[in-house]
Amino acid sequence: MSDKFTLILFSGDYDKAMAAFTLANGAAGNHMDVTIFFTFWGVSLLRSRNQPRPNFLENLFKSMMPSGTRELGLSKMNFGGLGPKLMRKLITQKKGQTLDDLLAMAKERKIRFVACEASLKLLGIEPSELIDYEHLEVAGVDCFLNNAIESKVALFI
Repeated sequence: MSDKFTLILFSGDYDKAMAAFTLANGAAGNHMDVTIFFTFWGVSLLRSRNQPRPNFLENLFKSMMPSGTRELGLSKMNFGGLGPKLMRKLITQKKGQTLDDLLAMAKERKIRFVACEASLKLLGIEPSELIDYEHLEVAGVDCFLNNAIESKVALFI
């Protein structure tokens, strides 16, 4: 039986990203080889802050996209950005793990991050604009498909 676990993170919503990273860290904690394939809005989790904006159209589009975990909205009850702030506060009060904590844990566990090459091109994001992480690569759909085929579990979030 395979020991691989593959997630495709399509959503850029805070709560869905929390679910993805909770599952990924749980699988990694159970000695599974984990890959998260970030596509479309999910790529926003991998964006570094304060990146230069090369042209007007890309600047406009990128300004509407979140950069990193702190700028993600909630899928429900976003309330103009207040929802995620309340969610982070509640998690902190309950001594839970924030998305930043889960991201750091994923890095410690050497979970493989794959940024979808087509999504990056479509959204005008250069690989140099992504977070610095040794287990981050840019690849195409074939990479996800190969991982999904070889995996015991493959999920779409």
